[in-house]
Amino acid sequence: MKKIEINILPLAISSLLVVISIVMAFATDYILTTKHYIGIGCLLLSLILYFTNRKFYFLFFALTLTVGLIGFLDFNITTFKVGFAGIGINPVFLGLMILFFAVSREQMDQIAPEKNRPKKRVLDKNLIKSFQSKFKDKTVSELNGIADENSKFTEEAKTAAKRMLEKKNVL
Repeated sequence: MKKIEINILPLAISSLLVVISIVMAFATDYILTTKHYIGIGCLLLSLILYFTNRKFYFLFFALTLTVGLIGFLDFNITTFKVGFAGIGINPVFLGLMILFFAVSREQMDQIAPEKNRPKKRVLDKNLIKSFQSKFKDKTVSELNGIADENSKFTEEAKTAAKRMLEKKNVL
């Protein structure tokens, strides 16, 4: 039995909103608008992409939610918009978008992996030289304590101590 993934939750909620909208349109005199038909089409394509190509699904559904957020498409029978001066956002789409990004960290890591790696800090050569001059009178055991990987010294200080130990042919 395949485990149900939590990242389908925003898509499932959106699908539920579409089903409710369609049932309400048939049961009442409410007429679906062009925004609803665009939303239904985008949701159907998102469903297909979810099961066939997760990378395109992530990008397409994120775009769908963004377009819905600003009001160019809708899933829900009633349209909400919060804002002023004719400019606003749809809080239903905002909630779906927040949920979508919260449960889709894995897809974001696959799309932009370089942003998630810790950046390697460039060591300051002048600072290393400064530490080397300060450490010239240190003993081998003091230098070993500074160069230790778990010491609380900066990387420049550790590098300077390692270089001093190399000069003394200890390392």
